[in-house]
Amino acid sequence: MTPIDNFEIVKSLMDFEEKDNLFVHVQVLRRGKDHPELPAANKLIKAWVVRSREHLDTIKEEVVFLCGHYKARAYVSCAPKSIAKLNTLIMLKLADNQHTGNIINPWHVFNSACGELQGVEKRWVVDVDSKDSADSVMFEIDRLWVNVHPQDWGKSRESGWLVCKMPTLNGVHFISRPFNLQEFKKRFPDVEAKKNGLTALYVPECITKEKE
Repeated sequence: MTPIDNFEIVKSLMDFEEKDNLFVHVQVLRRGKDHPELPAANKLIKAWVVRSREHLDTIKEEVVFLCGHYKARAYVSCAPKSIAKLNTLIMLKLADNQHTGNIINPWHVFNSACGELQGVEKRWVVDVDSKDSADSVMFEIDRLWVNVHPQDWGKSRESGWLVCKMPTLNGVHFISRPFNLQEFKKRFPDVEAKKNGLTALYVPECITKEKE
């Protein structure tokens, strides 16, 4: 298999510029499932606060290199987040750690805050691990969406619940607007919908070839 390269799809989601003081959180993560020979393989290699499409372009070469070198995967938040709210959350975490005597590397505080912070708009990551069930999942979300938004009947998914489709190693991530998750779980209890999740940005060939 060739690498999974979703840079262009992610850029299509970044409808903001640096002056807007928004960002997406990009991380290169080494995962235990890709390194069964290591006793503690889960490791954050590097993270970025990416503030524009141009900025994403400038880090692509480094992201690709690190993923290949460490046999790691790159992930990105699916919704833009506020720089101002990030600064506030970091300060709150640092103050709380200082007050409680909990000494933590500030780097981990920063990355934790980036991950916890909610996006400025609600975008969910619907994680479909099997390509065979992708159509069934989409049809069910179609039904649930139209029940609440009857005016969208007959329109494209992209004008309704579907923001984009993100290829993954085993299936696909549907980046969606919120829908009736409780009803969805009755039909697909094993399909996870992450309300503040990460999606795949890049998976190197050294990982994808093992799935051939």
